[in-house]
This record gives sequence, structure tokens and C-alpha cells, in this order.
Amino acid sequence: MSRTITIDPVTRIEGHARILLNVDDAGQVSSAHLQVLEIRGFEKLLQGMELFKMPLTTARICGVCPAAHHLAAVQAIENGLGVQAPADARLLRELLYMGHILHSHALSAFVLAGPDILSGRGAKGEARNIFSLLRVAPELATKMLRLRSIGQRTVEIVGARGIHPVSVVPGGIAGRPSPEYLSGIAASAVQAVAILEELIPVLHNKLRALEWVEEPLPAPLRSIALSRNGEVSFLEGKLTVADQAGKVLRSFAPSDYAEHLVEHVVPGSYMKLVHLRGEPEELCYTGALARLKVNGKVPTPRAAGLLGALAEGKDSQFRPTGYIEARMVEMMMAAERMADIAGGKFSGGPLQTPCEPKPGRYVGVVEAPRGVLIHDYTADESGRVSAVNMIVATQANYEAIDQSLAASARQLLPAKDDEALMNGLEFTVRCFDPCLSCATHSVGAMPMEVLVIRNGVVERSISRREQ
Repeated sequence: MSRTITIDPVTRIEGHARILLNVDDAGQVSSAHLQVLEIRGFEKLLQGMELFKMPLTTARICGVCPAAHHLAAVQAIENGLGVQAPADARLLRELLYMGHILHSHALSAFVLAGPDILSGRGAKGEARNIFSLLRVAPELATKMLRLRSIGQRTVEIVGARGIHPVSVVPGGIAGRPSPEYLSGIAASAVQAVAILEELIPVLHNKLRALEWVEEPLPAPLRSIALSRNGEVSFLEGKLTVADQAGKVLRSFAPSDYAEHLVEHVVPGSYMKLVHLRGEPEELCYTGALARLKVNGKVPTPRAAGLLGALAEGKDSQFRPTGYIEARMVEMMMAAERMADIAGGKFSGGPLQTPCEPKPGRYVGVVEAPRGVLIHDYTADESGRVSAVNMIVATQANYEAIDQSLAASARQLLPAKDDEALMNGLEFTVRCFDPCLSCATHSVGAMPMEVLVIRNGVVERSISRREQ
């Protein structure tokens, strides 16, 4: 019999989706699918837009990762025009982006997935949220939120707006923060490093205590990420594919992405999935875990130490919880780079290289917090965009999410505990930190529904809904 489990607050993902579990006659889970229920539309809406307005407009695709779209659009334009921003502008862009990474990862690891980890597997729905953590562990929760605030404030100062930055322009950046503002960012970044040094061991220990059994996935997954000479890079480098042992399989220029990636429409979902081209096509994943798999190095000392500890004693099996551990490494890297850049010296040189739009193709790739983000535009003689294609990280993670949900459901469904099933499946999804608003470009509510399907017939429906 179908029944509804109501949990307040609403489930902690960015977008509107439901999970379909297909079971066989023996009641065993044969497959699972995250069905995305929002419609994708920005690629069509952007047609006719002035090319140089794309960085401002695409930043509004998403309120969680606007800086990623902002920078991807600018890089696409600069690549198409053959223009490089001056050195100071590139440093300020990196400073803005490290604030963005810190903010987004803190949101994911602490606010969205954190309550699952810190409250434990058996906690009821009403205890699995940041507000409950603020009541039972106020000092810990406050520090988590402080990290997010430090990152967001950095974006606000350098990007001129906190939610949808506007400062990065084709050829450079519109202005530089005052020495006083930079000094404040540097001091806050040092504070962020100290907070992370305290919080990361707590989260690591709680994550291990979950005793979350992760079954091997049936198909091998390839990781894809930007790489700059074997080092994690968010804004530069070649797209690189590696196997689960970290062996590089192929590397290519961002502009050649269409020769290596292929999108597929998924029945019953508004989000397309991405495979690696080949005979046969290969499944892939992206994001923080993929970045550390592809790249054996990070550019800052404390993050490098965390990466070494993370790699020690680990096998090559893909684990969704590995995303949470990888975000800890990247948060430390971001905080260290913020302190280095804001506390360092700038040349005082120009911030912009003059440039003008012209007809042609424009491709830009950055590492969004959730993984590889591709912007591909075609501009006409009037300097307006005539065609747009975007590939966002969650599309590349689609197959990995589905396979991981199936693996989790195989363990949880036999217990016939709807609360545990819902908590476990939601936690699996949150490990990937999907951004469905980016992947589908639509506003939506955030309910989650699980459908158990036998022989094509819905046997049970389990859902959480807004009050």
C-alpha cells in the first residue's frame, strides 16, 4: 500500500526530482533512476543575446554556482577571440573563484550532507537538518556556517555582487578591491584554514562511523576533470580522462570536447546524460572526487597533506562518500589560495585587455564545484549568439548517481523500513551534490519521491513534501 512520509524541512537537494526503484519478482532491486522533473530551457532562451552580455546573463542560471557560469562565459569569449586577461585580473578571478569553491563546498559538506553524517544513520527526519545541529551542537554548526560566509563574502567583494557576480568581463576584470578589503579577505581566509583544521577530523570520524556499505558498481567509471600538468586546476588546463587507478587515458583541449563527449536524452527525465565517446561508449563522473583522481597534486601544503591522508590505504573502487572527503581537500586548498592571493602583492598593472566581439565559435570550460562545466556559443556578424550548448557536471554524473542509488537500495529495501530507505537514498544523492537547476535551468520546488516498480507497475510510493 502506498503511503506518504512527511519530513520537515524539505529534502536537501537543489532541484525537483524523484527516485524510481525497479524490482524483480523476487523483490530484488534491478535498477534505480533519478528522474529530474524540471524542464531545461536556457540554451534556447540565450539565443539572440549579445555575446558580451553572456557572462552577466548566464550567471543567473543558478544561485548556487553563478560564479562558475560567469567565468565559463568569459573564458569562452576570450578563447574565441584569442585574448588573455592581464596577470592581476587572472589573480583576482582566482580569488573570486576560490571564495566560490569554499562557499559551495561548505554548503554541500556541512549544510546539505552534514546533518546526515553528524546526526547518524538512525536519526529521524526532524533531526537531519542544519537547524537541529544549531540546537544540539551550536558551536560546531556556527563554524560550518562561518566557512560558507567567508567564501560568499569573498565573492561579494571581488565579484561586486554576492549571488550573481558581475565584475569579470571579457578581457579582464572591471576593478580591484581596495587594500583594506584584500586585507580582510586574507584574515578571513586564515580563519577559514583554522576552522577547517578543526572541523575536517570531526567530519572524517563521523563519516567513518556511519558504517555505510558501498557495493562495487557493475560498470567501470572514468573520471574527467581539468588538469594543469597533473595538478588540480579550476580555471585552466586540458580536459583529462583517467581510470579508477588514476591512469590517464586521454587528454584534449576544451574546444575539442564534442569529439570526446556525447549527450543522450533520457526517457522520463528532463536532464540529459553524458558519456565518453567510444566503441562502446564509456560511463564517466566528474567533480571533486574526479579532480583528485585525475590529478595527483594540489597546489597548497595543507591540502596536499589531506590528499595524502585521503589516498593512504584506499583502493580504486568508486565510492560516493569519497566526494565528501574530496570536498574537504578542496575547501582547504581554496582557503589557502585565498590567503595567499589576498595577502600577496599585485603588480598594479592593467586589469583589462581591449577586445570586441566577432562572428565565430566560442568554447569555455571551468571546473564548477560539482565538476566540468562547458559553455559553447556561436556568434553571428551582428555579435549576437545564434546557438548555445551547455554541459553541466550533474549530467556527467547521471549514470554514477543511478548506479549508486541501485547499490544503496539493494541493501536498504529488504529491511522494509521506509524511513531508513529514504534517508539512505537521499544521502547517496547528496554525496554527488547534484544541481538540478543548473542541469535543467528551471525554477522548482524540492520534494523527493521514491517509486518502487515491479513489472512496470508502481508497487509503493514513498515521499517527502513541503508543508
